[in-house]
Amino acid sequence: MKSFGLELTPELIVMQIPGELVTRGNVKLNNVAELAEANENSICFYEKETFLEDAKTSKAGLMFVKNDFDESILPNTNLLKVEHPYIYFVMLIKTWLELQNSNFKPFISPSATIADSAEVHAEVIVKANVVIGENVKIGKHTVIEANCVIMDSVSIGEDCHLYPNVTLYEDTILKDRVILHSGVVLGADGFGYIYHEGRQQKVPQVGNVIIEDEVEIGANSCIDCGALGSTRIDKYTKIDNLVQIGHNVQVGKNTMLCSQVGIAGSTKVGDLVYLAGQVGVADHITISDKVICGAKSGISGNVEPGKILFGIPARDSGITKRIMASERYLPELVKFYKQEMKKKNKE
Repeated sequence: MKSFGLELTPELIVMQIPGELVTRGNVKLNNVAELAEANENSICFYEKETFLEDAKTSKAGLMFVKNDFDESILPNTNLLKVEHPYIYFVMLIKTWLELQNSNFKPFISPSATIADSAEVHAEVIVKANVVIGENVKIGKHTVIEANCVIMDSVSIGEDCHLYPNVTLYEDTILKDRVILHSGVVLGADGFGYIYHEGRQQKVPQVGNVIIEDEVEIGANSCIDCGALGSTRIDKYTKIDNLVQIGHNVQVGKNTMLCSQVGIAGSTKVGDLVYLAGQVGVADHITISDKVICGAKSGISGNVEPGKILFGIPARDSGITKRIMASERYLPELVKFYKQEMKKKNKE
């Protein structure tokens, strides 16, 4: 359950969300919740029939339902009938958060350390123990939470939010409305070494990281700087917790990288790609647009557009599923093979 300081009414909500309002009484709404935990001030959504019993017993003050929902099922509940209940429910939460946060109060903590050459917009929030280096630029309405370190020559756009303990190495660029969760590290050295004169010697990593508009990066994820050029994450891409992206990787628009994905250096990932948890991607390959890859797969070569992959190595998901289904017969096949070999040897 998420509570808001700003109260809403069903009548105010239907002014923002296109739908048909069915009222069963006046109500003040101040939170969003799951069906089972809702109270008379809650807004919920109901979309899948598997949750019908939860909907019937819910105490929600307002429920988003589908356009064709039978109103008689919930005779005492205020309903908002919409085309896509979950999508419009999410839109409401976003709007509610924006309204609640619209009263932006700039603040710079006395414990923050800001270099004289830094250009920090007057309307920002910088919390305790933040360190901001030389020649840093920070745009309007950006929030930097406690203990973040922003090293020299970093550029941060407008309406960004850096949660506690984020580290941005030199020359990192964040465009507008970027969200970085706690523990994110951008711009650390790529894993570049060359074996020479009997030892592994470091290859200097002198590139940077560029994060385009509306990218969100989950907690403790790391993106290495380019060896010479830039490691780049394009607009609207979302990255889960504990993801590692190597140097010079290029990730396209609207791509989703789930937890523990690892992408090796100089690989290109297209637009609208979905990599599920623990997918490993080799270096210097290209994954084209609209590729989907199942969890724990290993991608070792180029992938054509629109492919659905699964397995180690990653193959067409249909083939992998057939292989997995066949594995249960292996003990019998091995037994049969041994028996046949014995017969052959006796002959």
